[in-house]
Amino acid sequence: MIDEIDRRIIAMLEKDGRRRNTTMAAELEVSEATVRSRIQKLQEAGVLRIVALANPLTLGHQSVRFLVSVRDHSSRRVAESLAEIPTINHVALATGARDLYIESTCRDLDQLSDLLDDIRRIPGVAYVDQLILTQLYKDFSWTGLSGAQGGSATGLA
Repeated sequence: MIDEIDRRIIAMLEKDGRRRNTTMAAELEVSEATVRSRIQKLQEAGVLRIVALANPLTLGHQSVRFLVSVRDHSSRRVAESLAEIPTINHVALATGARDLYIESTCRDLDQLSDLLDDIRRIPGVAYVDQLILTQLYKDFSWTGLSGAQGGSATGLA
């Protein structure tokens, strides 16, 4: 279960992933060891991953999203196969008109064409709808989680 201190740590790191544990501890009125151990538990549980993000469009890359329909195979198996492709950075089961949602960044249109070929070769992939992003206003923000009730699925007490 994620508690209020965990949520506040996550919120602080969302704004600045390089923020010092001592600074967060002072603001939270807890010890630096508490902050350090909570970050470690959040990371081990897969709740938190601290990374540097760059806007791929400003680097001249193609940021693409795919909606995939699956036929005659398990959506989960197809998702697992897609997750093996190095240029794909996000794979999720979805509801609605398509079965899977995929995100990727390609350096150019040739790499995008190769990726589409790789996706279409996976058994069970019936249809691929591709969206090329032309401008990115907000990405990789989980701020919608603030104030949410933490689930026990993370294994945190």
